[in-house]
Formats: sequence, C-alpha cells, structure tokens
Amino acid sequence: MEKCDVSFKIQYQSSETITDASVKYNYPPGSTNVETVDIRNAVLQDSNSIKLPGIQEVGTYNLDVELGVNGVVAKSNATVNVGGCSSSCETPKVLDVKVLEDGQLVMNYVVFNTSNLAALEYQIAKDPAFKDEDIIYSKVGFSDVNYTQFENIDMRNGNIPDKTPLYIRIRKYCRPNGISEWSDFVKFDSGIWGVEAYCLSEVDDLNRDSLCFGTSPAWKMKVTLSPFRPGIGSLIYLTNGMLAIPDNIREFEQNAPENFKKSGIRWIRFLRSDSEFNPGLIYWVDPQSAEIQRIDEEQCY
Repeated sequence: MEKCDVSFKIQYQSSETITDASVKYNYPPGSTNVETVDIRNAVLQDSNSIKLPGIQEVGTYNLDVELGVNGVVAKSNATVNVGGCSSSCETPKVLDVKVLEDGQLVMNYVVFNTSNLAALEYQIAKDPAFKDEDIIYSKVGFSDVNYTQFENIDMRNGNIPDKTPLYIRIRKYCRPNGISEWSDFVKFDSGIWGVEAYCLSEVDDLNRDSLCFGTSPAWKMKVTLSPFRPGIGSLIYLTNGMLAIPDNIREFEQNAPENFKKSGIRWIRFLRSDSEFNPGLIYWVDPQSAEIQRIDEEQCY
C-alpha cells in the first residue's frame, strides 16, 4: 500500500510551555517492537493534528502519549484503528502450495499487474496471525526472477520443519514506491525432506565398495536427520519420524534386508552433495540409538 499518515489530536491544558512530548506504539501491531516518535514541535504548532508518518501495516495501535513540563510528566492512552490506504499496488494471491515427493515446496501464485512490479515477498509461519515469533521464513525477491507463477521453496534454506501445519502469504512491492497488503494466507502441511543413503548393518563388515558404489550388501534408503546437518551426535530417523533402530526398521520398513531388521545400521553414507552433506564421508552409527558417533577413517573419495 502507499505510505499513509495517521493523524490524531491531543487536548491538554498547561500554564507553561510543553518541554517534552512523545508517543509510543508497537509497530507492526502485535509485535514487540516499540516505535517512539518525538511530537513536541507538532504539539506546540497544532495539537489538533499530530501526524505519525509512514504507517505501513493495518491493525489496531495502542498509543502511549506523554507530555512533560520540566520533568513533570502526564501520560494518556488511546487506541487507533488503521485500515488500508487507497492504493494502486495490487495485492497478489497465493493459489496453493504443493509438496513434492522429495519434500520440496512449490507455491502457485498470481500477480494481477506486472507493469509496476518491483519485487515479491512471502512469509511462512506456524500460526495464521503471523506474529514475529511464529514466522519461520521470509524472502524478498523470488528465485523465479520472471515471476511466472511458480516459486520453489527450499526447505533447508527456510529451516522448514517436517510434517507440520504451516501458513504462507505474499505481498507485492510496486514501482516507483508502495507496498501492497498481505494476501490471504494459505494453509498447508509440510512434507518430509529426506536424504538418500547407502547403509551397512552391524553384522556386515565395513565394505568400502558397497558404501561407495551401492553394491551388495549395502541397503539404499531414505532417512531424515536431527539436526539436519550430519555430524557427531546427529540422530537418524526413518521418513515416518521414527528412530532408525532395529525395532522400527523391522516394523515400518518391510522391504528392508533381514540383517537391518535384526541389528540396525552400523555405517552410513549420505548421497546428497551440497554445503551440508559430503558424500565422500562414511559415518559410524550406534545401531541401538541410531546416533552418529564418529566419522570413519575410510572414505569414498
């Protein structure tokens, strides 16, 4: 929306000149961020028209007004309800969010006028109120620089939790200036961000070729990790959220080789290659706890 000025008046009586005057309010509404505006000059010039410039969020503002004369302070409270300013910066719309098999998210959205489009922003939150503490990811500027309706959302960069009800909304930045309202939110359930890996069981000997090339007796499976980056102390989970210990492998991984159902995972190599995963490393796992305990001396490359 275009920048707005919120105006209010102050009625007061004082036999002496006001030396201090300020107003405090939370911005945006509902947040813990407190804005303080010095209004002394405005009060002295025209107390019937005190302006708070640049209000960009609709909502209810609780104003704490203080007037002072040489250290003696009077306080008052007021509430201001702010609606949207008239604007030519149209609000975009989220149509839906698709969860792909690998857990990645694709947002389907529409921009009604691209002629004044400068950028788009989206937020993902754990609660539809989108309070600061509930927003887990936000991004200005899409990976799809042409804004062609679909945006891929990387669960790793967004630190988006698995199998969680989430909410997403979008807004538009317009040329030459102005910001649209936030769109209505769309609710979705995140998927599983799994990692493929080659594993050997506790009854298998460490076979470098099996882990490096996926030959027998290695088992290829998809797992999740907590924390997501593999390291000493990381726990390995099945994609249903259960620890990758023998009992759970036996119950939930019906196609697993028998040696894994009986004895669990001893060695594992993750097949992903990025800033968080090194596919050349072989990890030594405690089969009974599914915890990574060390990086093996053997490596694939």
